[in-house]
Amino acid sequence: MSQQKLLSVKPKTIHARRLQQLLLDYHDHRIRRAQHPLAQEIDTLGKWQVQRLKNTHAHLYQNPRYREALDFLLEDLYSPRQFMGRDADLERIFPKMVKLLPDHTLGVVANLVELNLLTQKLDEHLTTVFKQRYPQEELTGANYADCFRACGNLPSRKHQLHLINITGLQLEKYVKSRVLKYSLSLTEKPAKMAGLHRLHEFITKGFSAFLAMGGVSELLTQVMATENDLLERLVAGEPDPFAQPSN
Repeated sequence: MSQQKLLSVKPKTIHARRLQQLLLDYHDHRIRRAQHPLAQEIDTLGKWQVQRLKNTHAHLYQNPRYREALDFLLEDLYSPRQFMGRDADLERIFPKMVKLLPDHTLGVVANLVELNLLTQKLDEHLTTVFKQRYPQEELTGANYADCFRACGNLPSRKHQLHLINITGLQLEKYVKSRVLKYSLSLTEKPAKMAGLHRLHEFITKGFSAFLAMGGVSELLTQVMATENDLLERLVAGEPDPFAQPSN
């Protein structure tokens, strides 16, 4: 039914057409993902990566100013499994979004969908390579790095970091909107009645986390610098680029 709603719309703008195609791609992906033979292993990889990010950015994660925002970025924005329900909600309301939302806002939503779809595809690819190269082993920084390089998808990895950065900066602009804050408080009950509570909770949580932090640009600058440095070390062939330096 939701796919039919997507196809029923004839979008007129670039962002609307891009969002429609991404949601259609995501719809097909969700069906394949549910039947993937390595579904459990992909989930394990996702959890490992979230913990790796927390370890890498521990100095930020331990800062009360950044803790809530990092939880949102890692557990809500990054986590592909958590986005499954929200994606279904987006499919359902896409016809109304195209009519009611400004085109630049549709572009932000499209970036969110692309980021999560790309992340899932990268996770699936890496999991497949890992099971081929290390069928009886558990994930470690060293064998993850080996499989990361074996995937040969550096441009996609760079694009993933780019999407994280620009999406975070785009979302920051909406945090300063009093209209959005008021609208979120008014639409909580209608969203639940319409079965859109997952999408509403996601938006509200992100809004609250970024607002409490006082802006996301400073955090993103630090995270992106570290992740880009790690990417270079991974490509350079360091055996375990995630290892913490010894004192």
